[in-house]
Amino acid sequence: MKVSSLTLTAACSALALAVFSSYAISGGAIPKQLGKEGTATLEDNPKILSAPPSDARRVYVTDPDDFNVATRIVTIDGNNAKLLANSDTGLVPNPVVSSDGKFFAHASTVYSRVSKGKRDDYVEVLDAQTHEPIADIDIPEIRLLVNTYPWMTALTPDDKSMLIYQFSPSPGVGLVDLEGKKFVKLMDVPDCYHVFPTANDTFYMHCREGHLLKATFDKEGNIKHEKTKILHPEDKHLVNTPAYSTKAKRLVWPSYDGTIYQVDFSSGEAKFLNTFEAFTDQEKAEKWAPGGWNLVSYHRESNRIFLLADQRAQWTHKYPSRFVFVYDAATGKRLSKIELKHEINSIAVSADKEPQLYALSAHDRTLYIFDAATGKETSKVEGIGRVPLILTAID
Repeated sequence: MKVSSLTLTAACSALALAVFSSYAISGGAIPKQLGKEGTATLEDNPKILSAPPSDARRVYVTDPDDFNVATRIVTIDGNNAKLLANSDTGLVPNPVVSSDGKFFAHASTVYSRVSKGKRDDYVEVLDAQTHEPIADIDIPEIRLLVNTYPWMTALTPDDKSMLIYQFSPSPGVGLVDLEGKKFVKLMDVPDCYHVFPTANDTFYMHCREGHLLKATFDKEGNIKHEKTKILHPEDKHLVNTPAYSTKAKRLVWPSYDGTIYQVDFSSGEAKFLNTFEAFTDQEKAEKWAPGGWNLVSYHRESNRIFLLADQRAQWTHKYPSRFVFVYDAATGKRLSKIELKHEINSIAVSADKEPQLYALSAHDRTLYIFDAATGKETSKVEGIGRVPLILTAID
């Protein structure tokens, strides 16, 4: 369901509106005068609107709804703190946004009998203004059905191909031709995870032993790959929701205890940058550590890292946090500490020169918006979905 600026008078409280999934509705249904018998004649004349062109402050909230089979992606205008549209999705959708913001897409799964029956995986591409489908592409049933992780699905830098991770029965990456609107091939890879595109024919993955995998492929899905050196010790546990900028080709990956690993792919090869500790020894003794779902964001314009964190017990790294720590990515120096005053599951940062910090609370069903420089809360969008969890901003 896509709903924007729905305005109703108080007399509409008894009206059940049926609004379906392909349209943005504005103006709502305005009831006529009540009759002598206390009944109302109601008319429903929806007006179809387009969203404004997307910019750096367009943000998408994915609501996987705790593994419900009917879910949604919510489009939000960060400039005006306005909910623009809802787009219907299936079981644990994986969202992506084009580099120019003109379209967004998701890889999703539905079943022939709602929650059972024949499984059907597909890719849907939607226009970011009209929210009409541009493409609906059937793919093999390859998706990893785990509560939505970023970078299990990704776009190549030219926005012409989608890469989809397969976990079982063997590791693989599905290649989808968005221009040709077809599935190309499942490409075999070793026991590695996540997909970080660095060129239109190249992506990197993170492997179990702690090294990275460089994979190069052609338009037919023929692939070759090679391992890099070790990024981190095998007993150093990394969170499974890192931050990656396709435009900057920069990977930022925190460990459970706050060691920040960074990789620069701008040369085409994996250049491992110096690691740094997000917290002092004293803070670690006080149990400060990263926590949340999308718990790290990278701002390429200022080369800053935003880390969601709190004082927490061990193995609670998926729990919400109430603070964001900001670091200079080049030096590891802490620049600020922002108290959010809300239990936040996920963060993102707009890519403009004066960025907004987005903080999503699944419990509150609210997106809180902050000035990233001052840490001041400036606005919020309430009533988002049922269990909203994932934030996707334009890079």
